[in-house]
Amino acid sequence: MHGNDALLTASLAVGLGIFAQLLAHRFRLPALVLLLFFGALSGPGGLGLLEPEALGGGLPLLVKLAVAIILFEGALALRLGDLRRSLFEVRRLVTLGAAVTWLGAGLAGYLLGGLSPGGAVLFGALVVVTGPTVVQPLLKRVAVPRRVKAVLEGEAILIDPVGAILAVAVFEAVLGFREAGGVAALSEAVLGYLGRLGAGGLVGVAAGLGLTWLLKQPRWVGLELKNLTALAGVLVAYGFAEAALSESGIMAAVAMGLVVQRGAIPEEHRLKRFKEQLTLLAISLLFVLLAADLPLSTVEAMLVPGLLVALTLLLVVRPLSVALALRGSELGPRERLFVAALAPRGIVAASVASLFALFLPGEGERLLALVFITIFVSVVAASLLAPLLARSLGLATAAGRLLLVVGAGGLGRAVARLLAQGGRPVVLLDRNPQKVREAERERLFVVQGNALEEDELERAGADEAASFLAVTPNPEVNLLAVQLAREVFGIPRAYPAVDPGSVGLELVRRVGAELAFGRPLDVEDWDHALAHRGAQVLEYELPKGFSGKAVGELDLPSELLPLVRRKGESVEVVHAAQTWAPGERVYFASLLPEDEARALLDRLLAPSS
Repeated sequence: MHGNDALLTASLAVGLGIFAQLLAHRFRLPALVLLLFFGALSGPGGLGLLEPEALGGGLPLLVKLAVAIILFEGALALRLGDLRRSLFEVRRLVTLGAAVTWLGAGLAGYLLGGLSPGGAVLFGALVVVTGPTVVQPLLKRVAVPRRVKAVLEGEAILIDPVGAILAVAVFEAVLGFREAGGVAALSEAVLGYLGRLGAGGLVGVAAGLGLTWLLKQPRWVGLELKNLTALAGVLVAYGFAEAALSESGIMAAVAMGLVVQRGAIPEEHRLKRFKEQLTLLAISLLFVLLAADLPLSTVEAMLVPGLLVALTLLLVVRPLSVALALRGSELGPRERLFVAALAPRGIVAASVASLFALFLPGEGERLLALVFITIFVSVVAASLLAPLLARSLGLATAAGRLLLVVGAGGLGRAVARLLAQGGRPVVLLDRNPQKVREAERERLFVVQGNALEEDELERAGADEAASFLAVTPNPEVNLLAVQLAREVFGIPRAYPAVDPGSVGLELVRRVGAELAFGRPLDVEDWDHALAHRGAQVLEYELPKGFSGKAVGELDLPSELLPLVRRKGESVEVVHAAQTWAPGERVYFASLLPEDEARALLDRLLAPSS
């Protein structure tokens, strides 16, 4: 009967987990909260439907393998270009921020949670992590500027191995002090911590390089086997790392995901979607089982101190750690406040705490209850606060207007500068390394890649963009990129620049786009003129008596190219169907002296005309 109990527990946990995900999607609730509720309700302390003990030694094994998949997927989904631009913030959060969190959480656990000094230090290490299992889904529902998203995702992914291995080292030090005491236990813990990071990192990098090479060999790995090959590679790498040094597999999974992503393997978007589905299944199963294994009587006894500890972490420790870690950052006060409000704990804290509780008789259950209460409160708070804060701080409005510009030549950079100055988030995409470097020198947000590859467009943010501008010197590329943007990513407003001599305007309408800047043009000529200062950007306010017309109907001279229209607080790319009104400001690229250009515009756009 033991085998049947284990089978029933595992299958029912999967069913309950997916049902919780369905309810969360339908009613826009935090999935993790429902998973914890269903697990606790169905466990031995509730309805008794689930018996995690029936899994025996299989539960820790299941936890480890699922965590490997989850962290690999999180690292694979992280945009490395964004991480590089946010490296200062992420590095400070996973070092100084983690140290402040460890100290503050430890003090809260000791003073408010009633833990022993050793238990409090261990609790602080356990809740250092935030975790991609809750941060990434939350950021998919709440649109925030790309820089803020990169900081939070980078912290969540990199802090998991750092925090989990830190917790293992602290756990060994606590046991060492209890058994033998002395400095030897502390030195062994430090060496163990560094050794696990190093061993896991080496195994992960080697496995990632090997898997990247293998996935690029179509004769060896067919399309139908790529996902399973990657899954097998993750599990093998995790197993080897654990065999080399216990608890180093977490670092191996993260390092492997980062290496595979950097390798730019073919059909990477298929692999990401497969891993996302596996991760969703793993999260659903694990949270239900771990919550079912939680002694409810202990949770009830620890409820008040647990809430006090969790609120202290939320209202005091996290804001303090972010304030100290982000000193000197380019993030503004609004962005820092949003980062400080988001520190939900996830599966790594829950799983590691569950494993430790087995080896800490007496205090282990209290520690476990405290961790789960912290997870519950932090996830609920983040889910409720994030949308409200994003809107009240104006971050959601900015992120919801992301413009992706394909082509980082002089014309694309000029448009990006104007929009960025108007508060519009902009990302440039270009495959030419020199143009990418020029955009980076101007401190523009740029990604190097091919606009005709779905993976590259997604990496540049096409899945989040509200508008799309294609201004490469090749009109056919512009049209194909716009078609991809609309059909694959559903971007509603797309504007290609086309050369009148090579592409008919009928094709622009056929792909559901509008002509960029209101007329056909030679992008290469304007790129050169704007990049080498042969042209200037002119701001012009439309006169009061101007009769609004669609831009495509205006007879503007070839020396003046309308780039951006400012309407109140809104800045938009000029396109053929756009209608201007008096009082609005239009930014022109001009090949004429400023006085001559203004006089010409006055004659053309004056009421008498």
